[in-house]
Amino acid sequence: MSRRPETLRTEDGERAEQPVDSRARFTGRGWAFLGTGALCLLLATWLGRKDVLALALFLGGAPLFAALSLSVVKPRVLLKRGVDPALVTAGDSAVVRLRVRHRSRRAGSAAGAVAVLERVPEPLGGDRELSVQPGGEAAAYTVRPRRRGVYALGPATVRVADPFGLATELLDASERTSLHVAPDPVELPEIRADRLRESGTDPVRTAQPQPGPDNVTVREYRHGDPVRRVHWAASARQGTLMVRQEDPRSTRRLSLLLDLDDTAWPGERQWAGVLPSTAEFEWAVSFTAAVLEHLTQRETAVHALDTRGRPLPRGGEDDDAAVRGRVTAIDDDAAEDARHGLARVRPLPVPDVTAGADSGRRGAGHRGGGRGIDGGSGSGMAGTDSRRGGEARPGDSRGIDGTVGGSGSADPVSAPGADPGAGTGAGPGDRAGAWPGTEDGLADRFDRDGLVHSVLLVSGDLDRAGAQRILHGTHRAGAGSAVLVAADADRVPGGAAALEAAGWSVVVVTAATVPEEAWAHLGTGSRTAGALR
Repeated sequence: MSRRPETLRTEDGERAEQPVDSRARFTGRGWAFLGTGALCLLLATWLGRKDVLALALFLGGAPLFAALSLSVVKPRVLLKRGVDPALVTAGDSAVVRLRVRHRSRRAGSAAGAVAVLERVPEPLGGDRELSVQPGGEAAAYTVRPRRRGVYALGPATVRVADPFGLATELLDASERTSLHVAPDPVELPEIRADRLRESGTDPVRTAQPQPGPDNVTVREYRHGDPVRRVHWAASARQGTLMVRQEDPRSTRRLSLLLDLDDTAWPGERQWAGVLPSTAEFEWAVSFTAAVLEHLTQRETAVHALDTRGRPLPRGGEDDDAAVRGRVTAIDDDAAEDARHGLARVRPLPVPDVTAGADSGRRGAGHRGGGRGIDGGSGSGMAGTDSRRGGEARPGDSRGIDGTVGGSGSADPVSAPGADPGAGTGAGPGDRAGAWPGTEDGLADRFDRDGLVHSVLLVSGDLDRAGAQRILHGTHRAGAGSAVLVAADADRVPGGAAALEAAGWSVVVVTAATVPEEAWAHLGTGSRTAGALR
């Protein structure tokens, strides 16, 4: 009989668990032995039979010896959890495999069957109990997430029994493994090119040089470039990886801004796995994924970043490195990688402008007047969140090992009570001075990387001050388009008027709006905000 640890609920919605009682306990078979032994002892006393007495001693002593052996030997097992794949699209399946082996031969001789109670979030189907043969084949179960986010698999409780199944002991595996779920993009309708220009969403077409057989245009390798484009001869000459500029056709470009400021998403709190979110923010992320998919399939290079100038994360890419580097364009080959990065975005606290500005000025002095691109630490960031400490990041997909009763590497997700999304945003999470540490972060990014393409903004309850900051940051690109997700269909965000006054096309939607309808309204050429119910 399996005994499950008691669970509680914390204020932030996470499941907290009572400490596991690791004392050895009798199984149903052990209690049956004890009961039969007591009955035989009564019969031996009444009948005066020594053989019945010996049987009673055996039946009663066996479970006691089994429990004593588990208490003395203290079995320790190594639990290894693997997720294949570790990053999936909402609606797809992932297979979780659990392997168990004893950490020592002595522990293996005192233990027998192993059962694992795996903690699985309710959106993934709830807890699972599996029987695992130590040292044998892995036990597996399948999860099919329906919503994007970062989900915590684990911790697990391992029930170890003696070889005869008479006594059992519970061991706690506190490590967790993260499963990243990217949004499933919907198919957006086509928009006439002339209407795109009228609405300000017609990307700028940039001509690429025509390569010939003896004159191949190359550039440095960027994250997401396919290996088939590597030009090995040029790489050998340059001493670094170089890739071909194979496509001679003109390329349309667009700067796609997703607002990650938590002040723009004041709706009712809900959870995307362990990430705090709102219904409006989830709509915005899904819409962003659909736009990425739609445009990159139509030969449009998309520069995706947030409204503070931080590049949106990409699957498998270190967020800190992305923030320090340039905003590389997302083409058809890198679109899936970019969409996978949306699995871990979440609303972020607004940076401390004062602290960021001071750090930015120190960085500017270090670089000789570089507008505060580098922070004082030289990392390109203006300070870090002191809460991070040594906390593991849910966005880190490295390592899948967990241990029970011993040490080992793991890829845990933040424990209940900790910041569940630390390190999971487009930049360095809650860092006080987000890149580049000043209020002009977006303007610095546009100036630094030469982003003069048309802009599409996806935001929530954007206020007038936020709209003015975005207009200032994107002034090089001119008028653009914006999709604002309002919590109430009868209330237009205050920043809509400021955007319209600057010549932007604004469409106001709610979380109940069909993304295809919002996209179609971007091509109407209307300069008037209207709530879509």
